[in-house]
Amino acid sequence: MRIIPSATPISSSDRAFNYGDGVFTTILVHNHKPELFLYHLSRLEHDATAIKLKIDTFALESAINQYIDTFAKTSSNAALSKYVLKVHISGGQAGRGYARSSDSEALVRLSNHPYPAHYDAMVTEGVSLICAQTRLAIQPMLAGVKHMNRLEQVLVKHEIDEAKFDDAIVCDTYDNVVEASAGNIFFYSNDRWYTPSLKGSGVNGVVRQCLIDSLLNDNQELQVGEYDLSHLHNARAVVITNALMGVMPVKQLRMPDFSVVNFEVQSCLIDALKTRLAKVKAT
Repeated sequence: MRIIPSATPISSSDRAFNYGDGVFTTILVHNHKPELFLYHLSRLEHDATAIKLKIDTFALESAINQYIDTFAKTSSNAALSKYVLKVHISGGQAGRGYARSSDSEALVRLSNHPYPAHYDAMVTEGVSLICAQTRLAIQPMLAGVKHMNRLEQVLVKHEIDEAKFDDAIVCDTYDNVVEASAGNIFFYSNDRWYTPSLKGSGVNGVVRQCLIDSLLNDNQELQVGEYDLSHLHNARAVVITNALMGVMPVKQLRMPDFSVVNFEVQSCLIDALKTRLAKVKAT
């Protein structure tokens, strides 16, 4: 594994560039601290293993910490105390062809990006979703992995922009609810939280895993399974989650027949999830 300076041009032989051969994560850095860092590192290790890519997690952790420290020392802008750190791990460089060469090593690039400040208002007001027509393909070997093949998400984002909504619920080819365009889904019904299983597709987000761990460790009612849109239609509350937005309440969902379902935005249920996430971030 080799750390590449972010300013280094990407080679035309880079496997991430040619084949989407790689994994990535986006970390929220707040007051120079990478939030949910252990969850990010654990997922990167899991995802790299899933695509048969060898990485050194300890060296990666050290490189990320060094990057954050250097950025903190060289930045004079107070707004940069909250920013996004992207960790991009490519399958290396090779000639033409799908197979990695035996001497190909993972290439790591770290880059910083502005925090999407509009999330702060959306967390209070809630977001409006459509049901995307784009379906996620079923591939159990890559299910849960945040790999670099994101064309399905690109198509979903086109739908969101055209509809002028905030985000979308995305289903798989069997019409099971999977996730949002860039986040996971939890919904509350029948006195418990539910979240899709991600057995066939989708990304296992770090906030999703954090909340699952927290709820189950406290013996709270949580069910992971397969659900269609009718389950969301009857839900009391719906949230989408990711490392940048945290727990984002959904205020309404436009169904495929263009009917609109409204949900609670400010409630003790959603506040309880946010509190669970905040406790983990504080550790």
